[in-house]
Amino acid sequence: MRSCLTRPFRLLWSLMKYWQILALFLLAGAAFWIYRGCVREDVPLAIEHDKSIDVSPEEIRAIRDIGEWEFLSVNTEELVELNEAGLLGDKELVRIYTGTLRLGIDLGCSDDHWFEARGDTAFLHLPAVGLLDPDFIDEARTRSFYEKGHWDAKARQKLYEKARKAMLRRCLTRQNLEQAEKNAREQFEKIFRSFGFGTVEITFEPSKK
Repeated sequence: MRSCLTRPFRLLWSLMKYWQILALFLLAGAAFWIYRGCVREDVPLAIEHDKSIDVSPEEIRAIRDIGEWEFLSVNTEELVELNEAGLLGDKELVRIYTGTLRLGIDLGCSDDHWFEARGDTAFLHLPAVGLLDPDFIDEARTRSFYEKGHWDAKARQKLYEKARKAMLRRCLTRQNLEQAEKNAREQFEKIFRSFGFGTVEITFEPSKK
């Protein structure tokens, strides 16, 4: 009696196993044909590397908006004098002037194409290195060394200009300008390499003399 009851269940179980195996074969075949349709054997697979650097226009604009970039400062002191002969006797004025010449570039003077990216190379066209502030004498630190007689404002301005020209001759030299340009190259290379550029090509406009 027990054997008669279990026989139909065994037959049903065998049929279920048969349909499971058949379903697996059908799924495998469908997957194979889908793969053949999506990937053709005559088209090789390749992995492409995007070497472009993602620098936003806002970052470039922020660098330019800084305007003046100082790359070398030269502190100097100048002693100058004026001598004049007068009816009431000779006059003499000796003053000591102190100043700081700031050498660098003004990106505000650059054109809209001062920066260009090609792959992993950044091309920068920068303004010439020069004196950033022509009023570099600190008048608050100016002091009289010797003064004899009466001197008006015009004479004191003449002495000021004499000191300024002497400072320019001594400090605004080719050597100092080249050092400021070197510092500028190093600084801009460091900035753009931090953006991911492997090479940074920098050119400067010729100085205006």
